[in-house]
Amino acid sequence: MFTNLNDCIKTYKAEEQHVKVVFVTIENHLAMLAKNFKKYFLADDKLISSYKWVRDPFQNTPEGLSIEEEETFIDFTASGETKRQFSYKPLFEFWAGVDDEFSALKTRAFRILLPFSTSYLCETGFSAVASLKTKYRSQLNIEKELRVSISNIKPSFEKLCSARQAQGSH
Repeated sequence: MFTNLNDCIKTYKAEEQHVKVVFVTIENHLAMLAKNFKKYFLADDKLISSYKWVRDPFQNTPEGLSIEEEETFIDFTASGETKRQFSYKPLFEFWAGVDDEFSALKTRAFRILLPFSTSYLCETGFSAVASLKTKYRSQLNIEKELRVSISNIKPSFEKLCSARQAQGSH
């Protein structure tokens, strides 16, 4: 799995005791990593096969559809325009551009494609709070600052400054 480490182990024959200890520790750690990767990242084959229709709706049919949903899916796959768009657009753009007529399929596909869409916003909020709450700024009321820091709207400083009058000379 880790060819560079394997080459290193072969190059240095691990004759000294402290080198052997390091290599054994590395091997044990990598074995534990491989075990955890299999545990967390290898999904159930049945689950993967149930999502194949999202990757290619013209070759696979979703499971567990009602009769009305099946009819909609048949209309969806029979559409020449849909097939044409699928052939030249990336997967996410394809599903984003699906007509409102097939909104149920679109929603179902997005639930599979975007399972953790809201965690990004949570992480952004936590990072903003962490940057606002420093030892030099220990106020408890940071709602206004937090709203500004996580907003997507960029302020127009020119417009804000033009609304205020400069301090006149005395």
